[in-house]
Amino acid sequence: MAMVGFRNTHNQMIYVNPAQVLYVSTFEEEVTVIAYAITDASGKPVVSHVRGSAELVQHKLAGGGAR
Repeated sequence: MAMVGFRNTHNQMIYVNPAQVLYVSTFEEEVTVIAYAITDASGKPVVSHVRGSAELVQHKLAGGGAR
């Protein structure tokens, strides 16, 4: 599957493999948390904070591209 690009909260491009996404959730207005199916040393999912609404992020991860 193709990687999907997002801007993180530091305005840097990050690329996400949709097959590794555990969940997508709103963090604050226009900031979304993407949690991955891998854990850190404490057993919590690794997360990225990206720009955009949760609906937009889910749409892009599902293969819908940018709206």
